[in-house]
Amino acid sequence: MAAPSRPLIVSDRLVCIAHRGASGQEPENTLRSFACALDQGATWLELDVHHVHDRLMVIHDDTVDRTTNGEGALDSLTLGDIRALDAGGGEKIPFLEEVLELAKGRARINIELKGPGTAEPTVALLQDEVAAGRWNPEQLLLSSFDWDALARARELEPALPVAPLVGKGAGGEVLEVAERMGAEAIHVSRWSARARLVAAAHERGLKVRVFTVNRSWEYQLMLRLGMDGLFTDFPDRALDWGASAPAVVVAG
Repeated sequence: MAAPSRPLIVSDRLVCIAHRGASGQEPENTLRSFACALDQGATWLELDVHHVHDRLMVIHDDTVDRTTNGEGALDSLTLGDIRALDAGGGEKIPFLEEVLELAKGRARINIELKGPGTAEPTVALLQDEVAAGRWNPEQLLLSSFDWDALARARELEPALPVAPLVGKGAGGEVLEVAERMGAEAIHVSRWSARARLVAAAHERGLKVRVFTVNRSWEYQLMLRLGMDGLFTDFPDRALDWGASAPAVVVAG
């Protein structure tokens, strides 16, 4: 006799996180993309940072080839060269401080640490922002595929929430790592989305958020699997599907 199928967990709503802003409609990781997501009603933004020439640059790749009109590795270009590039529609590659200023009081920010040596300067900047009363730690979250960098960030500032990232094949290891570092959540690829993974994470007090969800049927599936949140290139669509835009706790 075949074993009965395991029932799927049903969640009420998924939290909407704007992946690199409204990157399905505007140039990714630009001020225009983040402003568009905010205008659409998103209250959580995701972005990527690299530490380049002592500045935190909001860009996904370690080269400028894919997302700008330039070519070359970030560390092979001067800061002036990087800032002179067109990241789409006349937009510049922004500094992290510029995005924080844009989103202050309007959104939570998920900062993905990219590249070596990014944890320390990112934590230092965020500590300054919190000390100045512009942000609360709970409005911020650090994530990374580099779990050692994430653990280092957690060590430097235990008040900052963290979430390890994992692609295909997510399983017990990421849950153990997340629990060990006191993470808020795990962020998983939709290819790793499984009800048993969600259940195991919830048993450990961890939320599970999934990337990247751009279609209605994917949204409905993630609801059935019990996911807590989704990253999407189209926050307006996700909000129309019923995703949640949680209220932002204003600093101060």
